[in-house]
Amino acid sequence: MVQRILNIPKILGSRASALLFGARGVGKTALSRSFIEQLREAGQPVMTYDLLHSETYERYLKEPHLLRLEVAGKIKPDGMLLVFIDEVQKVPPLLDEVHSLIETYKGNVRFLLSGSSARKLKRGGANLLAGRALTLHLHPLTSEEADMDLSRCLRLGSLPGIVFDNDAPELSLKSYVSTYLKEEIQQEAHVRRIDAFARFLEVAAQYHGEPINASTIAKSAGVSSQTISEYFAILEDTLLGWRLPGWSASTHKQLRTTPKFYFFDNGVANALRGELGITLTERSGRYGKLFEAWVIQEMMRYNDYHNLDLKFSYWRTNSDLEVDVIASRGAGAPIAAIEIKSATSPETKELVGLDRFQQDYPKAKRLCFCRTPKAFVHHSGVTCMPWQDGLKSLAEL
Repeated sequence: MVQRILNIPKILGSRASALLFGARGVGKTALSRSFIEQLREAGQPVMTYDLLHSETYERYLKEPHLLRLEVAGKIKPDGMLLVFIDEVQKVPPLLDEVHSLIETYKGNVRFLLSGSSARKLKRGGANLLAGRALTLHLHPLTSEEADMDLSRCLRLGSLPGIVFDNDAPELSLKSYVSTYLKEEIQQEAHVRRIDAFARFLEVAAQYHGEPINASTIAKSAGVSSQTISEYFAILEDTLLGWRLPGWSASTHKQLRTTPKFYFFDNGVANALRGELGITLTERSGRYGKLFEAWVIQEMMRYNDYHNLDLKFSYWRTNSDLEVDVIASRGAGAPIAAIEIKSATSPETKELVGLDRFQQDYPKAKRLCFCRTPKAFVHHSGVTCMPWQDGLKSLAEL
């Protein structure tokens, strides 16, 4: 089993509770079960509930208070009981019961609650246990966790089940997309028309790593611009992607601030595009865009796992000079401007955005994360480094 960076036993210690969020397929259940097995081997009591089982789901949907009664009956005054609830977002009222149990039996019960969507919890005004449970996020496999082939990751992504699927990963990714539509969208009634949302997904995947153009996507998907905004919010709430905002903390009037959208995994984006069977060549524009998306995905994961609290955005002028990532802390001045290139030795013309950015922010570091085998300083003054080293350098910003 791959050793995940998210170390639940270490983070939770012996008493803390946690909400563990992550998209379907990132390994939440496997990681949680590994933790549960450790506790059981140590002789500690554990109760588990899997809300993906229809009979379990229906039981607690009708009578959520049964959880409180069942758990209370297993709590011992001289022990610590762990209760694991998988896919807790399917029955939001259970969080009120969890809250009650934590308050009533402090020091004798704790919870590990997994979820693949925060949408139903948010919309239902669910109790998110503020101050009573840690909020953790699990991502697809990272380059820190597994030695993965880069080209394969760009094409198929890094979901654990795909990384270790040597038989039919393409079919598994197609199944993943259809399962998402069926279980996350249709069953949870996130949208009225699943056919319209399916068309939207195909079009949105073409904008993977690009600024969102709601009106253009709306025309292609056959829905309104307002609906497109709601659909993107669904992707974020179900953890399938995020928006990278345009840098807006500048007095410069000629900047574009429309957010870009990134899917959480390249393989899922390629499956939605219908491009899993297309050969990926290193010097192609498609390879460069997927490499950029991969490195930004890795940056997001690294920032989260290592608690760096960096804020990321991108910078683009109306004349289309661009810097892929601006790293900052809140609304303060930028710490670093980062260009991402799939080349082993980026050309001067590929770094002009960094030169222009330096005019406004001379103190910000200028970096290029690329596929060079060793770091070097470009004659323009930009520090170019292997993208893996670039990830580690984030901790030093």
